[in-house]
Amino acid sequence: MTVKIIVVDMDGTFLNEDKKYNKARFLKQYQQLQQRGIHFVVASGNQLSTLKNYFPEIAHQIAFVSENGAYVMDAEEEVSFAHFSSDLVERMRTQIAERYASSLILCGKQGAYIDHAVPEQNLEKLNKYFKSLQQLPDLAQVQDHICKVTLDTRDYDFAELCEDLQWCDFIADGSVKMVSSGFGFIDLIVPNRHKAHGLQLLQQRWKVSNDQVLAIGDNYNDLEMVKQSGYGFAVANAVDELKQAANFVTEKSNQQEAVLDVIDQVLFGESLFQMLHKKSA
Repeated sequence: MTVKIIVVDMDGTFLNEDKKYNKARFLKQYQQLQQRGIHFVVASGNQLSTLKNYFPEIAHQIAFVSENGAYVMDAEEEVSFAHFSSDLVERMRTQIAERYASSLILCGKQGAYIDHAVPEQNLEKLNKYFKSLQQLPDLAQVQDHICKVTLDTRDYDFAELCEDLQWCDFIADGSVKMVSSGFGFIDLIVPNRHKAHGLQLLQQRWKVSNDQVLAIGDNYNDLEMVKQSGYGFAVANAVDELKQAANFVTEKSNQQEAVLDVIDQVLFGESLFQMLHKKSA
């Protein structure tokens, strides 16, 4: 098993339901990965500051594909930052705010921004996902490059909101791509700037081919990344579409340290088939 990159999604994959992981176990694994020249990459819809907060000991060493692929960092070096034009951001903001103002989160390089209309009871959840979050009286005041627009759907009918978005001109004309990142969030991203694209940029820097990449995830925004990788994994709790796209499905879920078990297999050469089900052709 020749693996040179291990790339992991966070929510629902690497993290358990309490937004935690077995740090002591992982840091020992990370030392082994370093010794063997295997890159560790975090790929998530979350903002960069949130992701770095999970890895205070090694954030300056590992790579991040954040904001669903828009913001890519290799250790302390910026690799890529894709953002919407200010005109497009204004189109999205005004059209969405007509019906869903309290759901709107503008995600930029410096932080995330929400409207004063967001209920106070929603802030606890938002602060878990957005470590750099500002509440403003008017989102038109934001002075930042916006790379992603997120909608928090908890106060709305999910299916109805998705259908409404499909009719927005910025979706219809292909200027924006809509993806579900799970946990009640919908992300509007720059087309073709998904996790797989960010991963490709890192692969080019490190001269690593797709068949030397192991990627593992749980949700729709992991599809391209898992399909692209030679070792594409879905955790047991993943959505069915990802399980169908993956080469392997773990027997364990994110609650049972599934990702750390897979890393052990890479490090210690256990048979893939001891803890994984190879999909039948």
